[in-house]
Amino acid sequence: MNPIPATRVYAGHHAQAAYGRWAPIYDLIFDLPFHPGRLAAAQAAAAAAGSGGEILVIGVGTGLELPLLPGDVRVTGIDISAPMLRAARTRVERQRLVQVKGLHVMDAGALDFPDAAFDVALAPYVMSVVPHPARALDEAWRVLRPRGTLIVMNHFAAERGLRKAVERRMETAAAWLGWHPNFPYSAIGDWIAARPDARIVERCELPPMRLFTLLRIDKAG
Repeated sequence: MNPIPATRVYAGHHAQAAYGRWAPIYDLIFDLPFHPGRLAAAQAAAAAAGSGGEILVIGVGTGLELPLLPGDVRVTGIDISAPMLRAARTRVERQRLVQVKGLHVMDAGALDFPDAAFDVALAPYVMSVVPHPARALDEAWRVLRPRGTLIVMNHFAAERGLRKAVERRMETAAAWLGWHPNFPYSAIGDWIAARPDARIVERCELPPMRLFTLLRIDKAG
């Protein structure tokens, strides 16, 4: 999935159609510009999980994050798009990514995992993709163990200036693109503020041009 965001009313079948369009060329367009954020998110996830830790990658897409995660963790990836996952499975086989134990077609808003199954949930460039961000966050939180960590890497809409105007104008093409350029921080910030067991322990803006934000959110034990 990575940077293919969606509005709150963006239907899931529209997202799947968009992913089908992007899957064959996704790596060519979305690899290098988003690599600094991916690397930072993967490093944060690995540090939080520790050796032998279980990491869930929500919206794993073509698997660009997978080689960035160390071999001493156990990685499960999910995505709504079967074409994206086919590319991810090819990457796992080609690069012999032994840390990856499974890749599954699954809705981020209805995870088919038991409670407290993972040490870390990593959501790279995906929270603005899903139709219902709060539902996806609830599910990510549910499958996290006590003292687990949620890592969110995402673009958030500018609050002022030229970038705000450009993002608002781009919003008219969101349905075709499959992503929502005008995604507000409040969609995640309000969810965090409403959870007494959630605490932001890191928030940093990353290149290119500080367009992306990494959030590390710890779950109380």
